[in-house]
Amino acid sequence: MAYQKITLRSYAKINLGLHILGKREDGYHEIRTIFQSIDLHDRIEIERTREAGIKLECSSPELDGPNNLVWKAAQKMVDLLEVQSGLKIRLEKRIPPGAGLGGGSSNAATTLIGLQRLLEIELTRQQLFELGGCLGSDVPYFLVGGTALGVGRGSEVYPLEERDEKHILLAIPPFAVPTPNAYATASLTLTNRFNKSMIPVFCSGYLDSLSDLRLLENDFQQTLFEARAELREVKEELVCLGVRAVGLTGSGAALFGLFDSEQTLKKVQGSFSSGSIRMVRTQTLSRVQYWQNLVESLL
Repeated sequence: MAYQKITLRSYAKINLGLHILGKREDGYHEIRTIFQSIDLHDRIEIERTREAGIKLECSSPELDGPNNLVWKAAQKMVDLLEVQSGLKIRLEKRIPPGAGLGGGSSNAATTLIGLQRLLEIELTRQQLFELGGCLGSDVPYFLVGGTALGVGRGSEVYPLEERDEKHILLAIPPFAVPTPNAYATASLTLTNRFNKSMIPVFCSGYLDSLSDLRLLENDFQQTLFEARAELREVKEELVCLGVRAVGLTGSGAALFGLFDSEQTLKKVQGSFSSGSIRMVRTQTLSRVQYWQNLVESLL
């Protein structure tokens, strides 16, 4: 049976702590982070067409065209598999760009997965990871999902033991933080970080912090808070409201709070003076949930 259309959920992520160890010879930075899938998602629909080429339509028109990672991912698959039919792709954006939630990387990985299913081509995991790594440092994570350790430039990903589901309150400011700018200005406290960034110590420390809801560290936070005092004030208010686990995701600009119960989350949200900050309720996804819900339909 030849499938004609696939619809997928492209999930966001948060970072449960992020350490920057220094700059590598290849120009990237060596990092340690724990990725966590969350339920906030974009939607991607890929349809085969008789007209050759790739056509991308996005709910945010400024993201249309060949600069979008969805288009680049599709082109890589077309080139690799020598696809003869055309592709029409519709991208419905819900994950805000430049917030550290991995929307573009997730879109790229989800497109690779979707095309593999739609075209009924079995690529090896190595092939998928190589394709993903060429598209962006975070893309390989979205080929794993759930809770995972990211090392190197973030593209080396290792699944981790998963903890109980947490409810999440995202605080999303009305501005974006381009990742290259964030790395260029990040304050690197390497001497103090190295021992804490050894992989066994890093993993155990942050998984424990997830279990008992302790504060989470992110090396981008200091310089971002210096440049954007309003974000520091958001974090301080969340802490004052009793949220013990508050973190910056990725290189920013979104902050998140972790909760054991939705009731507590709603109480905090109701007390928070958000102003221009957009508040979004979501929750963590296990690896099983991630893969079970990734494909909405295949026709």
